[in-house]
Amino acid sequence: MGKRTMTAADHAWYRMDSPENLMMVHAIMWTDEPLDWEAVRDDVGERMLERFPKFRQHPVPAPNPVGRAAWDDDEDFDQERHIISHTLAEPGDRRTLEQYIQSQIPVPLDPEHPMWQVHFIDGYGEGSAVLFRMHHSIADGITLTRVLLSLTDTENPGFEPAAADRGLLGEVTDLGIQAVRTVSDPAKLVGAANAGLRGARRLLHLATIPQKPPSALSGTIGRDKQVRWTDPWQVDDIKAISRSAGVTVNDVLLSVLADALSRYLDEEGTPLESVRVMVPVNLRPLDAPLTSDLGNVFGEYIVTLPTGAMSPTERLAEMHSIIEELKGSPEAVVAYLTLLAIGWMPDPLQDLSTSLFAGKVVATVSNVPGPRTPVYLAGTEVSGIIGWVPGSGDVGLGVSMFSYNGQVLMGLMADALLIENLDRLVGHLVESLEDLGKDVARG
Repeated sequence: MGKRTMTAADHAWYRMDSPENLMMVHAIMWTDEPLDWEAVRDDVGERMLERFPKFRQHPVPAPNPVGRAAWDDDEDFDQERHIISHTLAEPGDRRTLEQYIQSQIPVPLDPEHPMWQVHFIDGYGEGSAVLFRMHHSIADGITLTRVLLSLTDTENPGFEPAAADRGLLGEVTDLGIQAVRTVSDPAKLVGAANAGLRGARRLLHLATIPQKPPSALSGTIGRDKQVRWTDPWQVDDIKAISRSAGVTVNDVLLSVLADALSRYLDEEGTPLESVRVMVPVNLRPLDAPLTSDLGNVFGEYIVTLPTGAMSPTERLAEMHSIIEELKGSPEAVVAYLTLLAIGWMPDPLQDLSTSLFAGKVVATVSNVPGPRTPVYLAGTEVSGIIGWVPGSGDVGLGVSMFSYNGQVLMGLMADALLIENLDRLVGHLVESLEDLGKDVARG
């Protein structure tokens, strides 16, 4: 393809690395039976490398502080350099796999070569696992998920928003199509920004959000991270709660998270009435074919999670009200265009902008919809999928919600200095969902 300048959005993510938070997206797939690694290797070559040339390119730094980095072909490209084979130590259970994943998170990739890896992992129970590590500058989380799923086969192809039940995801995807067009027609930004009092309030809100208060979810972070994921939750069970309460599945999942964080903050002696999280949202149609360039096309909402003392149903109603207020607002569009502006800034200004933005939230929370039916990697059914998005600045907690084959997993990545025992938070998530279900059932 030859050398080409990065888009402003890719350039912003390329420069956002810090020693404490590398801008790496991680995802894991696992199977109950051993994988045919030669077949997986062939699929990586044919379905990923041939289809998306960006995976054969490496970043070239900008020639000056106000320039943008570029993508250039790796003249010494070798697929095997990016494939790592590993066998888990005994007992090869989930905790062993989690420990291996978290050992990889602080490891930077060589920018002299394409910044991605695929880890072939044997010894996970009776089956296998595949860990994907890719730099955020290559593409956003939903796009990378679609790339990974392109390695699989399914009887019902398609990328469907199952877990989100449309909800906020659907609203923002529709709005996001307009955002992409805005880039080529800046006059449309004026229309978005002046779309009425409601939109103006959201824009003012973004500019005036205070820094996050001291708590057990904010503070000094380091390089070491922990990762966990919950046992599967049935989508039908979550939908039953949402129908009974007259809310969306997305409302239920965010309310469960808010309740779990409330319990954790209370235990740590730092209760808060609310905390703010960053929620990335897709800004291009999920049914549109992926372009060979991939790239970052997404916006972000700053969402307030109610963590004060209240019943589970009261918290769910409050969460629903907060999300309803966000729907249709231009906030995600503005966040995307702000990211483009950051991509044009000199390095010191970008560092300052990133710190100010990250300093307002305690976590990044992603809700990625996956396939509703089983997928097969190299002919073997995939049993589970979960991923983790990076936090920027001093954000020390990442939460990923991923739906697959009628189930939802919650994945957590936490800074080891900030949250020493991540299992407690996982336990709170389980308890919060159970208590919400019981409270809603009681009416």
